[in-house]
Amino acid sequence: MRVLVVDDKRDLAAGVALVLKKLCPDIAVAHSVEQALEAIELRPVDLVLSDIRMPGKDGLSLLDAIHQRWPRTRVILLTAYGTIDSAVDAMRRGAFDYLTKPFNNDELLVVAGRALKEVRDEDEIARLRAEIQGTRCFHGLHTRDPRMLPVLDAIRRVAPTTATVLVCGESGTGKEIVARALHAASPRAAAPLVAFNAAAVPEGLAEGELFGHRRGAYTGADRDAKGLFVEAHGGTLFIDEVSSMPQALQGKLLRALQEREVMPVGATSPVRVDVRIVAATNVDPRRLVREGLLRHDLYYRLSVMRVALPPLRERIEDIPLLAGVFLERAAEGAPKHLSPRAMRLLISHDWPGNVRELQNVIERAALMSRGDEIGPADVRFEDDDLEWEPAGEADLAYEEAKRRVIERFQRRYVEELMSASAGNVSAAARRAGITRAALHRILKRLGVDAEDPAR
Repeated sequence: MRVLVVDDKRDLAAGVALVLKKLCPDIAVAHSVEQALEAIELRPVDLVLSDIRMPGKDGLSLLDAIHQRWPRTRVILLTAYGTIDSAVDAMRRGAFDYLTKPFNNDELLVVAGRALKEVRDEDEIARLRAEIQGTRCFHGLHTRDPRMLPVLDAIRRVAPTTATVLVCGESGTGKEIVARALHAASPRAAAPLVAFNAAAVPEGLAEGELFGHRRGAYTGADRDAKGLFVEAHGGTLFIDEVSSMPQALQGKLLRALQEREVMPVGATSPVRVDVRIVAATNVDPRRLVREGLLRHDLYYRLSVMRVALPPLRERIEDIPLLAGVFLERAAEGAPKHLSPRAMRLLISHDWPGNVRELQNVIERAALMSRGDEIGPADVRFEDDDLEWEPAGEADLAYEEAKRRVIERFQRRYVEELMSASAGNVSAAARRAGITRAALHRILKRLGVDAEDPAR
């Protein structure tokens, strides 16, 4: 905080500044309105205490200038000529308070303290408001990371339309959640949202699953089936891993999109459908087109609007936010929180499984923790298992891949070691069978704080 005292009487200004040092060490002094305005221009202040009667411009004109240019700054006026009229006028013009000379030091400290507290409270409210505004939520999609905000805005804009949407992103980034958000924010929200995973359905059954079939169309078809297009009539059909469809089925999907009708297997006439398609792929669709895995005409039909979800490792600011959301869901009425060291562990992880992996880690940590705080020892990643397989290391040189694996092992081992040793480096070194100096070097290299091991 910074305070400015304004009075043409130098000894009085110095005396007020000396008293105010008990509240705030950063006190400036000016002896005219012009000097005061120059001082505030150079460096803004939180509180001004100004005499009203001064040669030239008076304290009321300073009040007006501050109120207009720096509305956050509080102004307390001081005068030896206090009257009810001048006090009312000062308050009406925006003064925080009004003191009549001679005033005692305690009175000065109380009034100035209230003014500074009001500024602090206002700053805190503004900070919290900015933090809340920085967190965006749209039908289950939570983010505060700058990389995701344009994505969220695009989803919000396209949701009310009938446009087909292609959602791209690594496995676990939340492609189905995007589809659900698009459906929930659309005029079709009251109709069904139907999901179809093209990679999970055998090739011979996929056509009947999507378009339906007539009784006797093939072995085992003992009754008519409507198919997912008809089930989603009036609503949204989400097709995940669309490139897993065989080429022939991709052609039939393209026709269904163009003609707005489907031909059930074994039928002689098409069925009209009104369905919005949201498709998804975990591989760059342009690469799929180049490799012949996705028909180029289907790609252009699907990507009327394309939404690309960044991986979680590129959305660092979302990790604490999403961890909190998942922890609140997993707590089941028994509130828990992540310790700072556990949170640092989450942030330093590379998240090959993206948001889905984070959700699994948090749910498991909530079950593992005994108290209301989740510490680093409660956090288990997928690559902590004994049957660990490299995630992305196959593309690296052997030595680099080994270095990464060893570093992950060391970090986990040291976190648990320090937690079990209550932060005592000597005890931890004895447990590990290494020297205290060696453990210190490892702690420093990994950025692990030896103090407060539970956090």
